[in-house]
This record gives sequence, structure tokens and C-alpha cells, in this order.
Amino acid sequence: MHRGVNFWRDLYPLLRRFCRERNVAFNRVVNLAVQSFLGACDVEEVRLKVRLVGLLREESELRRVSSCMLRSGSYLPGYVQRVLREPGRPLSHLPDPQRPLKALSPREERVFRRIATRREQIAEEIASVQEQLLKDVKPFRLKPDLHGRSRSCRHGKDTLKGGESRDAC
Repeated sequence: MHRGVNFWRDLYPLLRRFCRERNVAFNRVVNLAVQSFLGACDVEEVRLKVRLVGLLREESELRRVSSCMLRSGSYLPGYVQRVLREPGRPLSHLPDPQRPLKALSPREERVFRRIATRREQIAEEIASVQEQLLKDVKPFRLKPDLHGRSRSCRHGKDTLKGGESRDAC
């Protein structure tokens, strides 16, 4: 089995020099190093690390998909509305990144609207594909807040301010 290996930039020249000076094959050094690493390694720990890497990769992909879907789906109408804001409306209250494009020609506006429509269609397709892929996963629900609101210092006390009882008057 042949596999390409990427070495760290500062490690590769040292490894090449070591092989040249000792007159040892590069592949032999790499294979012995890997064998030594795996021999000294806890198999369960390696398995857990591999699982963690897989989960991180899956989470990253899901985040990219949901970000794309929301950006071109639920968040898209607000973006289009900001870009196509009516002319003559005061924009001084908006920060620079939220200000709409100043000059869209009618042609650019038509193209922009078509792009927005296509993005919305893509977001719908992404949602349906992800729904099929994640059919065995239960939907996310917020856990109930067990602590509730912060309690005032008087909650549950029978005495009024100053230590008087309720029927003192």
C-alpha cells in the first residue's frame, strides 16, 4: 500500500539528513516510527481520538451546511430587503456594513433578485436532503431552566422590613 505523508516543515529536513547520515531508507524510518508509536499507544485512546476527529469533522460539515442554508433561506429576505431599500430613505442611522448598495442598475437588480431566488431554492433543497440524512436524529429541544429567575432576598420570608410581623399594626 502506498500512501503520501505530509511532514511538518521543520521535521522533514531533519529526517532526510538522519536517513542520509545513517544510510537508512526513508520509508523504513517512517514505518519503524509508526510501529513504535502504535506499539506504545493505548489502542482505546487512539480509537477515542479517531472518533473525536470524526465527530469534529461531521460537526464542522453540519455547521457549514446549516450556515449556508440559513444564509440563503431564513436570513435571505432580510438581506435582500437591506440591499434593495427604497431610494430617498435616510440611511444615516445604519452602520456602514448594513447600508444597502448605493447604485444598482435595473439590470443588476434583476440579476440580484434571480440570484436570491436561486439561493432560496438551494436552501430548500439542502433542508430536504439534510432532513433525509438526519431522519434518525431527534430534534433539538431547549432544556427547562431549573433555576428559573433569580429569587429576591424576601422570597419566602414571613417578616416585613425591620423585623416586624405582618399583623403588627
